[in-house]
Amino acid sequence: MKPILKKMLRALLIFVISAIIIYLVPTLINFNNWCKENQLNLFMSDYYDIRNIDSNKIQNIGDSVSTYLEVLENSLDKTNYEQDSNYHSLAEYFNPLGFSVWSYMQEGLNRIFTQYIVISILSGIAIVIAYIIITSKKMNNILKFFIGYFGIMLIIPPIYMYCFTYRFWDIFQTYSTTPKWFYIGYTAIFILMYVVNYKIGVKMSRELNQAINKK
Repeated sequence: MKPILKKMLRALLIFVISAIIIYLVPTLINFNNWCKENQLNLFMSDYYDIRNIDSNKIQNIGDSVSTYLEVLENSLDKTNYEQDSNYHSLAEYFNPLGFSVWSYMQEGLNRIFTQYIVISILSGIAIVIAYIIITSKKMNNILKFFIGYFGIMLIIPPIYMYCFTYRFWDIFQTYSTTPKWFYIGYTAIFILMYVVNYKIGVKMSRELNQAINKK
């Protein structure tokens, strides 16, 4: 297999693994927090002491669900049908209370499981670009650092903001809105890859020198 093809496959594998890990970690944390907020015990035994349930949080759920319920019930007002003979309400097809609970759950889960998709993909791309730059033999270490680190830090946040708003924002808004863990995580990963690649390069140079000296 050609070296360039090996590097492409390695880069693809790094992208997939890094994007999945970056997506799963914050998503699972958010899901766990959402379950706690809604008093959901995923590992509940047959008996659950209701004294452990926070009544205020249950009240918040009730308030949220009642908002959906009120909208659905109001949509059945006869005046809506009198104004438009083709008018139809969701409450005609679904139980208002059941649909309200479903909407509340669907909204929460959708927010949790879609929130980190974009930043995970962008982070995976950033890591792959950093890997390609760091392992390049045609760049010196200073150039690798500036392009692979500062270059990515400058490019990714504007793309991240554009993916959500479809417009570019001012510098302060752009770089302050991007999740802080992206800067922290990318810095740690970049330094790790940089150090590992540097040590591998030093080791290979030492072994090559030893082989030449033996000859």
